[in-house]
Amino acid sequence: MQRNTRQSRPQLVCVLADNSGSMAGPKAEAATRGVREMLLQCQTTGPRGPEKSYFRFVLIRFDDQAELVCNYKPVREIDPKSIEIRGDGGMTNIRHALELAYDGLERYFREVVLPHAERSMHPVPLVLLFSDGHHNAGGNPEEVAQQIKDLNIDGDAVIIACAGVDTDGSDQPDERLLKAIASPECYVRVRNTRMLSDFLARAGSCAFSKAQEVAGVMKGLEYHPKFD
Repeated sequence: MQRNTRQSRPQLVCVLADNSGSMAGPKAEAATRGVREMLLQCQTTGPRGPEKSYFRFVLIRFDDQAELVCNYKPVREIDPKSIEIRGDGGMTNIRHALELAYDGLERYFREVVLPHAERSMHPVPLVLLFSDGHHNAGGNPEEVAQQIKDLNIDGDAVIIACAGVDTDGSDQPDERLLKAIASPECYVRVRNTRMLSDFLARAGSCAFSKAQEVAGVMKGLEYHPKFD
């Protein structure tokens, strides 16, 4: 049976945003624009009415530590202009961001998804993570990422899509780590700021529940003509 979003079974989209100092400037502006575009697209899905959101949203910003900015909120209750990635932090603690995401997702599965009357059609949560640097604070992120990917609805696992931001010569995303964190084929190397915005907007609003479907969105970003 196909999983799809409805008011009664919204998809949870979690954005884990690198807010370290190296993201300042155009990269942070592009990330902000992408999240806002994603929210606007999600807000247009489904019938009219502020109470009829088909998506719920989590935003975690991370630098030395991770911060839960927006937690499990229906998208139509969010003013997109209130969302901002500033790039004003210090180091890059990907593990702490994943830990916050896991804690929320584990509770969400236990309290909302698994007992849901429409579980067989409930969309799988989607996690989007982007970073332009190397994890340099906290412990190993890979084990926490695996815990997230082990969460599943009747065998359909939570999807993690990752972007390594490489928009100028100073960027050095840790591609080995980000590929290990991501679900199969759900990693993309971001070559310019427009691509970063589109990664967030397109992947975050796609409403897919299969890793191979999200992988198709990622592949489309790599080969879109305007990124050549």
